[in-house]
Amino acid sequence: MAQPVLIINGHDYAPLVEELNITNNDLDAEGSGRDVQTGLMHRTRIATKMKAEVKLLRLQQAQMQRLAADIAGTFYSATLVDPTTGAQVTKSFYTSERPYGAQRYNRETGAPYYDGVTFSMIER
Repeated sequence: MAQPVLIINGHDYAPLVEELNITNNDLDAEGSGRDVQTGLMHRTRIATKMKAEVKLLRLQQAQMQRLAADIAGTFYSATLVDPTTGAQVTKSFYTSERPYGAQRYNRETGAPYYDGVTFSMIER
């Protein structure tokens, strides 16, 4: 199995990926929907947008800070593998909710780390 690709703002997060689930969502034009008389579906697709659900392995404090900065902007650049083509693609994404997981501490060093970091990347 190939290693996942996840590069956000030039930073490689692939070694930290536990799961990367990608879906494509259709955006339909206004007026799309089912005919109330026949039940026949009418739709005009405007675009298809990618959404990636990202779950990361344990992050150290410096990794968490870098990730938080990378996904904090209104939009950011990310590279991943498009499952429909198998090719790497770079697109503009946004993240509206940023759950940073559980903050824990190494009992020996007192250094913080983060477990359960998950977020969604939605194509602009």
